[in-house]
Amino acid sequence: MQNNKPEKSVIIVGGGWAGLTCATELVRLGYKITLLESARQLGGRARRIAFDDQSVDNGQHIFIGAYRETFSLLKSLNISLTNTLDRRPLNLLFQYCGGKKFNLRLPALITPLNLFVGLLSAKGFSMKDKMRALVFGLKLFSNSLFQENDISVSELLNKERQTENNIKALWEPLCLASLNTPIDEASARVFVRVLHDTFCRSQKDADMIIPKVDLGILLPDPASDFIEQHGGTIHLSKRVTSININQRHITDVSCDNETFKADHVVLALPPHACLPLIKDHPALHDIAYNLNSFSYNPIVTAYVKYPASVRPNQPIQAMLGTTSQWVISRDVAGQPGLIAVVISGPGPHMQLDNEQLEVTIKSELANCFPHWPQADSIKIIREKRATYSCRVGIDLLRPDNKTRINGLWLAGDYTKTFYPATIESAVLSGKHTAEQINLT
Repeated sequence: MQNNKPEKSVIIVGGGWAGLTCATELVRLGYKITLLESARQLGGRARRIAFDDQSVDNGQHIFIGAYRETFSLLKSLNISLTNTLDRRPLNLLFQYCGGKKFNLRLPALITPLNLFVGLLSAKGFSMKDKMRALVFGLKLFSNSLFQENDISVSELLNKERQTENNIKALWEPLCLASLNTPIDEASARVFVRVLHDTFCRSQKDADMIIPKVDLGILLPDPASDFIEQHGGTIHLSKRVTSININQRHITDVSCDNETFKADHVVLALPPHACLPLIKDHPALHDIAYNLNSFSYNPIVTAYVKYPASVRPNQPIQAMLGTTSQWVISRDVAGQPGLIAVVISGPGPHMQLDNEQLEVTIKSELANCFPHWPQADSIKIIREKRATYSCRVGIDLLRPDNKTRINGLWLAGDYTKTFYPATIESAVLSGKHTAEQINLT
C-alpha cells in the first residue's frame, strides 16, 4: 500500500486494537496521526492489569492460527512471534468433573485430512458421534453449510443431525469460546465462517496460541512507540464528546474545551461508545439505528493463584457441566501456578457476587483437579459488555467502515468483517479502514 496523500491528517478516536492498527498502517504511509484515547492506557478491552505482584490481561485471550492479520501486524512492528506467543497444534480436552472425558487432537496432515482423521480418532465419542461430526466436517469443507438466511447455531446443529455428545462436548463449547453467544441465539453464518477458516484453509490455522506476555507488551506498547517515532501524537485521558460536521464533511472533534481538526476522523470505538457521537447527525441515523440494536454479552475471567508446582497436563482444557468453562495455564507466560478460568456469555453466574463466584470456581476446580492443593488467592474480572452478542442476523446490522459523511470512518470488531468480536476482527477492521482512507 503506497501513500497517495502524504499531507493528509487523521484523527483516530479510540486506542484499542482496531484504532492502533489503523494508526500504525497510516503513520507508516506518512499520514499525520493524532490518536485520542479516553482511558489512561492503550489497548481497549485487551489490556494489562495488575494481580498481586504480576501483570495479567483484563481477560484471558486465546488466539488461533487463523489470526493472519494479527500476526502480520505484529511482524510489521518487528515483534517476535516465537518469543511472545506459545503456539501448539490443536489438542482439546473436554471433561465432566469426575466423569467422562473427550479429546480432539489434529494430526500433522494437510487440510482437510487433519480434521477428518482427528474427528475419527477423537476419544470419548461413539462411532455414531464421529460419523455425524465427519459428515458435518465434509459439508464445512465444501461450503455447503453456509446459510443464505441466517439461523441459530442450535438450529443448524439439529438440522445437521449432530448428536448430543457432539453438541455438548464439542460444538457448544467452541461456539461460546468463539462467538461469546449461547448456541440458541448465536449466528450460524458467523459460526460456520469461523469453523471454515479455522479448519479448512491451512493446517496451522487451527493451532491454539496463548500469549507469553501480557497484551500491553504484545501490541499497545510497541504500536505506541512506532506511532510516535513516525511523527504521530497520542493523547491519553482524552474523551471525545462530539464530532462536528459541515455540509456532510467531518471537520473536527471536541474533547471538553479542546478541538482537534483533521481531514479524516476514525471512530475506533465499540458500538455503545460510538452511538452518542453519531446519533444526532441525520446522515448517520441509519447507522445509529443499527448500533442501537446491538446487545452485549459478558465474559468473566478468574485468575486463581496456586503454588508454583501446580502445572496442568494441558495448557488449555474445557470443563463441561460447570459454571467454569475453560481452564488455561499461565505457565507458558512465565507465571507457574497461575490459572485463568474463563466463563463466556450470559448465565446465572452473573447474579452471583464476587465472593459467591469465587467459592463456586474454587469448588469446581477442586472437584475436577482433586490433586491440586488449595488456591492461595483469586481475582475476578467481569467485563459486562465484553463483546457484542453475535446473534442470528447480526451481519445485517454491521456497518461498513466508510460512512455517508466524507472523511468519517468506523473501525472496530463490530464492523462488517464477517467475523465475531475478536482481536482478529478488530485488526482486520483497522487495516481495511486505513486502506480505504489511503485510496480517497
